[in-house]
Amino acid sequence: MLQLCISQTISETPFTFKSTGIRVYSIEEALYHVYHYWRESAEELASVKIAAWAAELGLPKLAAKITAIAEIQSFSRRMLAFLGIIEYFNESELAEIKTELEGWENRVEWERLKDRADQLVMRGEPTKALPLYRRALKYGENQPLLNNMAIAHMQMGSYRQAVELLAKAAAYGADPEINMRYAKAAILGGDYETAGAALQSIPEGANAFYLQGLMAYQQEDYTAAINWLEKAKALSDKPEIAHKIADAYVQLGRYDKARASLSPEAPGFHVKMSEIYAASGHAYMPEAIGHLRKALEQKQDSHTNAILWTKLAKYYRTDYDWQRAAEAIANAMPSENNTVLLENARIQKGMGRMREYRAGIGEVIKSLKEQYRAGE
Repeated sequence: MLQLCISQTISETPFTFKSTGIRVYSIEEALYHVYHYWRESAEELASVKIAAWAAELGLPKLAAKITAIAEIQSFSRRMLAFLGIIEYFNESELAEIKTELEGWENRVEWERLKDRADQLVMRGEPTKALPLYRRALKYGENQPLLNNMAIAHMQMGSYRQAVELLAKAAAYGADPEINMRYAKAAILGGDYETAGAALQSIPEGANAFYLQGLMAYQQEDYTAAINWLEKAKALSDKPEIAHKIADAYVQLGRYDKARASLSPEAPGFHVKMSEIYAASGHAYMPEAIGHLRKALEQKQDSHTNAILWTKLAKYYRTDYDWQRAAEAIANAMPSENNTVLLENARIQKGMGRMREYRAGIGEVIKSLKEQYRAGE
């Protein structure tokens, strides 16, 4: 059966879809274009330009409907409403594209949620990130989402949950980074049996040696840890390897060896040196403070800066320099990070400001409760 155009006159004013450059001269042609180029047509249907064009065609009622359609927030609903504005497509055609549109919209939504959560993780706020990751999971599981959610749990110290998520992520396909992270989460969570099994899938080399060293360190076998980590260091210049060697020497009370294990050119040198001097005893606190100040002189992101200012505040507090401790922690505030809040509370207490101390402790307890609920 022949299908007549809704407009019986030839239009001299075409509508040009910007993304494709295709010109259409009737509503039917516009519908055909949107059906076959729906991704590219999204911006056009969210504006009133196409409605204005319909009005120029002498279709004011249709133009009003298109104006209302542009207000629909859901991408798939907006598209479907436009495609069904006249009886141009049959039910099976609309049903077919409906599935495609909704699937694409769901994917876009989980990506938005994941991106927001990823930003929070990078800022050191995993408690806020987890609810967003959970919302994203409602649209379907996938490897990047499970992996990043596991990283958030690791930041919180929730290693059991991280192991479970990484096991699911690994099931989507082999990925060396995920295998490494899975083994590391198991080690840090004290599940050495799982960690040992995971290490079997990691080829011999710097990564495997590092994880063996980390496992020995966690089990307090610091001499064995150093042996494994030195093997890893011989094959890789990753700062975390040298830092863990320094940590092991600190545990053995060999502060000179800890300092000697670090390279001044390596990233994080001044921060790790400050930690070693701070662990060496109160007499070395000026050196710890000096290195941390050098670290703060280097360009850092806001999250790292907050961590460093908090550490410096702690060193000043340990050295009973309350005024400088207060000045340092002020550079890390305001913050919702528990470490920052707790250090601020301790400084307030040391300065005799008990009201501020109690308020700060209250904020920490509230945050810990939220973190506990987020990790469940």
